[in-house]
Amino acid sequence: MVGCTGGGPEPAESTAPPAVEVTPTPTPTPVVKPEPPAAMREPTTDGAIAAATYFLSLTDYAFASGETAPLLSLSADDCKHCAFVVGQVGEMAEGNYTSDAAPLLVSYATSTEIRPDEWFSARLRVNQEFTRVSDATGAVVDESGKLTADFIFAISWLGDRWRVEQVDVIEVPA
Repeated sequence: MVGCTGGGPEPAESTAPPAVEVTPTPTPTPVVKPEPPAAMREPTTDGAIAAATYFLSLTDYAFASGETAPLLSLSADDCKHCAFVVGQVGEMAEGNYTSDAAPLLVSYATSTEIRPDEWFSARLRVNQEFTRVSDATGAVVDESGKLTADFIFAISWLGDRWRVEQVDVIEVPA
């Protein structure tokens, strides 16, 4: 008869598995395409401001994602500023560069109806805290600090949607 006090094998010493330090791989934050604001549904000065603000959101989206189709869908074919932005995004993609930038934030906006229900101007004072461009190795190749600029839009209403005809950008001195 085997009792509780002896005769059995000794339990093995418990050893914890060696600690392995794991550095988590950062998961890229998905870039979400902005949604058009409800105010864009009508040809009003508020609609023009909303469309211009949405255009800036699509600009941020294009630089972050490399996708320019949404920006182009809001742009007139002969909009020089629009073509410039799309070209810059394309050059970044071709060179395997990435952009890290604070969003363009509107601090002030005004609009004027030039031709009823058809032509508008919109002026947006925009602030951006920083921009940083990195190459494929992650090395920063260009960066800038805080920017304040006035974006002046010529914008039209085409029956059921807005189209950015032209944009002038005037940097505001600090």
